[in-house]
Amino acid sequence: MVWRLNPGLVDKENAVMQLRTSRRMLLATGLVLAAACGRENPVGTGLKERLASVFHDEPSPDETRAALLRQLRTAPGPSTAFPSRQTIDDFYAVHAYRLVWSDADGKPTPAAATLIAALGRAGEHGLNPEDYAASRLEALDTQLRGSGSALRLADFDLLATVGCFRYASDLATGRVHPDEVNSAWKSEAPELDIRKPLDDALARNDLAPFLESLPPQHPGYARLRQALVKLREIEAAGGWQVIPAGPKMKSGSTDPRVALLRHRLGLAAGNRFDTALTKSVRRFQELHGIDPDGVVSDATIAELNQSVTDRIRQVELNLERWRWIPRTLGDPHVLVNIPGFDLVLSRKGVTAWHTRVVAGKVFTPTPLFSDRIVAIVIHPPWNVPESIAVNEYLPELRKDRDALERHGLKLLEGSGDKAREVNPRKVDWDHVSEDKFPYRLRQDPGAENPLGQVKFVLTNDFQVYLHDTPGGHAFNKTERDLSHGCIRVENALELANQIVSDAEKIEIIEALDDPEEKHIALASKIPVHIFYWTAWADEAGNLHFGPDVYGFDAPQREALDRAAPKKPKRA
Repeated sequence: MVWRLNPGLVDKENAVMQLRTSRRMLLATGLVLAAACGRENPVGTGLKERLASVFHDEPSPDETRAALLRQLRTAPGPSTAFPSRQTIDDFYAVHAYRLVWSDADGKPTPAAATLIAALGRAGEHGLNPEDYAASRLEALDTQLRGSGSALRLADFDLLATVGCFRYASDLATGRVHPDEVNSAWKSEAPELDIRKPLDDALARNDLAPFLESLPPQHPGYARLRQALVKLREIEAAGGWQVIPAGPKMKSGSTDPRVALLRHRLGLAAGNRFDTALTKSVRRFQELHGIDPDGVVSDATIAELNQSVTDRIRQVELNLERWRWIPRTLGDPHVLVNIPGFDLVLSRKGVTAWHTRVVAGKVFTPTPLFSDRIVAIVIHPPWNVPESIAVNEYLPELRKDRDALERHGLKLLEGSGDKAREVNPRKVDWDHVSEDKFPYRLRQDPGAENPLGQVKFVLTNDFQVYLHDTPGGHAFNKTERDLSHGCIRVENALELANQIVSDAEKIEIIEALDDPEEKHIALASKIPVHIFYWTAWADEAGNLHFGPDVYGFDAPQREALDRAAPKKPKRA
């Protein structure tokens, strides 16, 4: 069960109203239902005062009753966000409907102090502390350490519980689900049990280990989080230098903007575009997905002038994406980052090998998912996906029945052992439609086969796999979204060598000497993850930014904005 918290619970006034979600909680904390009938008593008066802060005027008895009924209505429907009324009620049932975050003397516990401090530092994870009522909790904590009424104790306890649940859910599994951003993200967010470890932590009155266990434990998340801290420091210092638009600058340029460029890239003051500046420009370009030619063109200036605030928001988006991936990636595992156009083989949490890749085009995007490499095929044939056959080759065949021969493709009818080759010259292609295409296209192994010498077999339903390619020149491009969805791997045979056993290496060597197709099942299946980060930090701590090739960033920002708690309108 992935728990979600109602975005509206964070706001100072609405939090108290929406937190009163259980009759038993109301009874246990003295917030009696008699208030709904307008009886005059200190508790009812206090409740009316808080309702007045929402209604902006003294609430009528009917308004008071309606507000309470909204909170005490029958169990919420399936669309209700986490935590539900039942979730809160169940939590307090386990604790015998006693206050959890205050001691017998009505003072906040050490666990409460730990929680409040963590919520106040939520920004370090790219979260907003006020989504968890951090400042309101801190104010209540201060008041209760002096003297506090039963009402304030109840408010504090409920607010802390909901803040803790929501923070735990957001930090562990993300504020939004990837389906809300893009249907191409097929990897499921992890499902974590939050309440049991929270109960255990409260029983020990030691909340810190529980809180530290919440964020993704992947090294990449920790590195990106540290990069966020540095960006916030730059923002606090006023941001970085803006470079005005103008002609291209390169080695030897005398443009007056050279001095600004040197300052922006952290070099000594001066107005010379020297070797050191050229090197710094190339490094900047490498880190920002630009062809590292050392020339400051419009594209480079645009990246230089991205505000630090925008970069912070981009890093926050990518920290969220880390929360969408499995908690355990496997050891070893292969990870492909689409915007980085790279593949990393990790062992024991560090990079063992890496290479460049070609990924799907924007119109034929590579889906984002986790899978396993279960086999390797040496000299693989290419079975042309039906979408490519009908969208690309069928129009050609209608014009030229020799098109398949030119491409080195065979036309087959039937499947498996019953498949037979068909002469494309004898087919009336004008009467073959995209909806009724009874053939398969196949290219035999060979030097022109687009899968090259090796194919890595996965188990997904998307017909996506990793493979070699004879078109090595594509890896020299900076942006490599060129395929129909599969991942082309540079030095693919070396990847095979890295992930197979010694016995399987011998099989590969022998198979390479034989032109026939050879299928080698792997004794150890290798986890492979295809993900999407437009901002990431490498093992040296360098912050990289890649192109948003599939347009994830903007819709994700919109989804997060929709999930943010709404502030009440003031009269």
